[in-house]
Amino acid sequence: MANMQRAMWTFLIYALVGPFFAGLAVAIIVGLAPVFGLARLLPDGVAPLGLAALDTFVWSIVPAVLSGVALAVLTARRGTFSSVAAAVVAVVAFTVAVLVFPTELEGARPYLAFLAGLVAIAVREVLAHASILSA
Repeated sequence: MANMQRAMWTFLIYALVGPFFAGLAVAIIVGLAPVFGLARLLPDGVAPLGLAALDTFVWSIVPAVLSGVALAVLTARRGTFSSVAAAVVAVVAFTVAVLVFPTELEGARPYLAFLAGLVAIAVREVLAHASILSA
C-alpha cells in the first residue's frame, strides 16, 4: 500500500473513530464511577451519562481532525508513526481545541488531555492491526 493511501486512511480513521472512542471512554468513566464508589472524583457539572458521551463525541471532532491531519502528514512521509507521536499530537490538538472551543469542565482539562492521548494510542493500534501502517 502506498504511503498516500495510508495517510488517507489514517486521516479518515482518526477523524471518524477517534470521537467514537472518546465518547465511549467518557460513557464508561461516567457510568462506572458510581459503581466503584468513585463518583466524588468526577468534576462538578458533569452531564448525565448519555449527554456526557454525546457532548464528548461532538466536541472531540475538532481535535480528532487536527490529529488526523498531523498524523496523516507523518504517515505520508514515513508510512507509520509511533504511539508516543500519536499521543503527543493528540494532546497538542486537544489543547488547541480547548483554546478555540472552551469546555465548562476547567478542572478536568488535564485528565481530558490525558484521555485524548490514550484515545489516539487506541486508534493507532486499530490502524496497526488493520495493516494500514507499515511495520
